[in-house]
Amino acid sequence: MNTCIFRCCTIALLFCLSLLAGCAGNGYARPIEATPASPASDSSRSEVATPAVKPQGRQIVWTAELSVQVADVDKAVAELDAHIAELGGYAEEKSQFSYNGSSHSLVYRVPDEAFNRALREIEDSGEVMSRSVKGRDVTEQYVDLETRLKSNLALRDRYRELLAKAKDVKEVLLIEQELARVQAEIDVMEASSRALKDQIRMSTIRLKLVQKEPPVPPKPRTIYGPLGYLYKGAEWFVIKLFVIRE
Repeated sequence: MNTCIFRCCTIALLFCLSLLAGCAGNGYARPIEATPASPASDSSRSEVATPAVKPQGRQIVWTAELSVQVADVDKAVAELDAHIAELGGYAEEKSQFSYNGSSHSLVYRVPDEAFNRALREIEDSGEVMSRSVKGRDVTEQYVDLETRLKSNLALRDRYRELLAKAKDVKEVLLIEQELARVQAEIDVMEASSRALKDQIRMSTIRLKLVQKEPPVPPKPRTIYGPLGYLYKGAEWFVIKLFVIRE
C-alpha cells in the first residue's frame, strides 16, 4: 500500500516538475539591440572621440570598426599587437590582402575596461579613414538566461533526490528520462551563458590597416638651350605642315 502511494506521489510530482520545466524553457530571449550611450561615429582623428560608457547595472556588448591608413603596415601591426597584449587583449583574426600585402584586416578582443584606450592606440597609429563604435544592450537576455539556468539546476537537483528514493524500475526510467532532458537544457544554457559573458567581458575591434602610398615626386621642368628651342620649333613646323585639320 505504501509503495503504491509513493508511486502515485512520485508520478504526480514529476508531472508538476515537467510543467514547471516547460514554462522555464520556452526558448531563449532574443537579444535587444540598442545603442545606449553609444559613441558617435566620426571619420577624423582630429575630433575628440566620445568614450564608450556602460550605463549603471546594464550589460553592454561593445564593438568597433575602424579603417586606418599607416605609413608602414607591417610595423603598425607589430606595434598594435604589443599594445593590445599590454591591455590584456589578443588578436582573434588576422588576414593580409592585395597583391603586395599593403593591407591587413585584424580582429582584436580587449577587456571591456580597456576598450577606449585600445581605440586611442589604434587611432594614434595613423590617419583614421572611418570609425564606428556600437553598444548592444543584452541585459534582458542575460537576466533571462541566468534565471532559467538557476531554475533548471534546482530542478535537476530535485530529480536526483527522487531518483535516489525510487525503487520501482518504471519510476527509475521515468525519472532518468526527465533528468537527461533537463541536463541537456542545462548544457545548452551554460554554453550560451559562457558565450554571452565573454562578449560582455571582451569587446571586439575590427580593424583594417591600409598602406599609405608614398608621395609622387614632381616631374622636373625641362629647360631647353638654343638648339633645343630650334629643334622644338622645327618639330612644331613639321607637324603643322603635314597635319591637316578636318
